[in-house]
Amino acid sequence: MSSRDAWKIESRTDVGCLRTLNEDVVRTNPELGLLLVVDGMGGHNAGDLAARVAADALERSLKAAIGSVGADGGAVTDAVRNAFLDADRHVRSAGEANRAHLQMGATAACVVLRDNHAHLGHVGDTRIYRLRGGKLELLTRDHSAAQRILESGMVDEAGLSASRNRHLVTHALGADAADAIRVRRIEVEPGDLLLVCSDGLNDMVDGADIELLLDTLKDDLALAADQLVMVARDCGGHDNISVALVRIDAPFVGGQASGGAAAEGGRSFFGRLRKWFGGAG
Repeated sequence: MSSRDAWKIESRTDVGCLRTLNEDVVRTNPELGLLLVVDGMGGHNAGDLAARVAADALERSLKAAIGSVGADGGAVTDAVRNAFLDADRHVRSAGEANRAHLQMGATAACVVLRDNHAHLGHVGDTRIYRLRGGKLELLTRDHSAAQRILESGMVDEAGLSASRNRHLVTHALGADAADAIRVRRIEVEPGDLLLVCSDGLNDMVDGADIELLLDTLKDDLALAADQLVMVARDCGGHDNISVALVRIDAPFVGGQASGGAAAEGGRSFFGRLRKWFGGAG
């Protein structure tokens, strides 16, 4: 069985209600089990450039590495980290090439599926969530002033909205990212749903509503993606809105669905017997 039997992927990106330019980039590759969301930052259209440069570098590095490392967990995690480091260098170089773009950067998060695990990478405030058993769990920690304010204990979630600095990002690709890049590997199982999103979603829609929507629509991923964007727009749509969703439908080894010994196409003992005897039985 192919990777298409192991998972289902959908993605959407939308300019939102107030912006005229979409500085988010979403890339997915169902065959490789890759989901990537990048959110650009910077004036003079530099955010758009930063997002494209970062997404291109991440996708290029991950595609090249994933095909060569197989299902080795440590190698895949290293490949994710190296891809983020490569993207950081490319964004910084692009900014240095034009003084108007010196302050540009990009936040990013990605998921790579291999061997019944999801390998996660992120920097900035682009997020990754997991829905399991109807419960939504945030798998990343924002690199943002808002996160620091919350962790200081000076204000709670309700008081955070009054802070003028709450939207400041403390680390991003192209701007002090190397030490902040976070990668981890988590086990996934059939029924799990992973969401990668830009802050244009979670700034507009609270976690409880995201949880309810995903749990209700988990069997129709295309509709779930559409509804996430629509709800964010209905709540104000102050920023670009990007989502990438993957639902795990079957166990998988490497990047392929695993159907047990008999499904391994002639490599198992019983598969070889069937091949030798012309498929009898």
